[in-house]
Amino acid sequence: MRRIRVGIGGNGTVRIKLKKKRLERAETAERGGAPPAPAAGGPGISLSHPIISQMEIRVESVFRPKEPDVEVVYALTGFGGSVDRLHKFASNEVVAHATPEMVSYVAEKMVEHIRAERAEMPNLIVHVHSHPLGAPALSDVDKETMPRVAARIREVVPDATVLFGVHAVGSEERRPREPPERVSENKVRWSSITRTHEVAFFDEDADPVEVRIDG
Repeated sequence: MRRIRVGIGGNGTVRIKLKKKRLERAETAERGGAPPAPAAGGPGISLSHPIISQMEIRVESVFRPKEPDVEVVYALTGFGGSVDRLHKFASNEVVAHATPEMVSYVAEKMVEHIRAERAEMPNLIVHVHSHPLGAPALSDVDKETMPRVAARIREVVPDATVLFGVHAVGSEERRPREPPERVSENKVRWSSITRTHEVAFFDEDADPVEVRIDG
C-alpha cells in the first residue's frame, strides 16, 4: 500500500502526498458465485451502470501518453443511498495541483460546485480519489483525515451523509472489457479495454460501506 501524507490548512485546502508502489492485486473473486452477504445495518450506496461508466471516463480522461498517471478527485452525489450524479471538479478552484505524488483540493469549494450543478442540494456526498497503479485501500493518514474532511463538508451541508471512495486503476494494457461486479461488501471491480478499475467505499470512521450495483 502506498504511504499518503495529508495536511489541511486553515483555508480548508487538503494536500495528499503519496509514495507509489506497483499495483497490489486483490484476489480474484470466484466467477459465478453468489455475491457477498450485505452488512447488517449501516449506510449503503447503489451505483448504476451509467454512473460506473462516468467514473471510468473521469479517471482515464486525465491520462496522457508517455506521462505519469496523476491523482484524480471527484464526487458522487444523490439522495438516500442512491447515487445519481458524478462531479468532475475540473476547476482550479477545487483541485489546485495534481501530480503522481500529490493532489491538492479545497473541500468547501467541492461543495460549492456540487450546489451549482444541482437544482437541490443532495444529502449523500461521496468523496472519491484515485490511486494510479495502487490498491483501493486506506492509509493510516487517510483514516485520520476523513473525519476532518467530512466535518468541513458538513459545515456547509449539516445533514449530509459523507462517505469516501478509493478508486484504484491498473496500468495501461489492451484487455477484454469486463462488466462491473461486486467482489466484496464494499468493493466493485470492472475493466475497460485498457485498464482495470476497483473502487472501495468507506464511512468517515474507515468502516466498509456496502455497495450495490443497480441493473
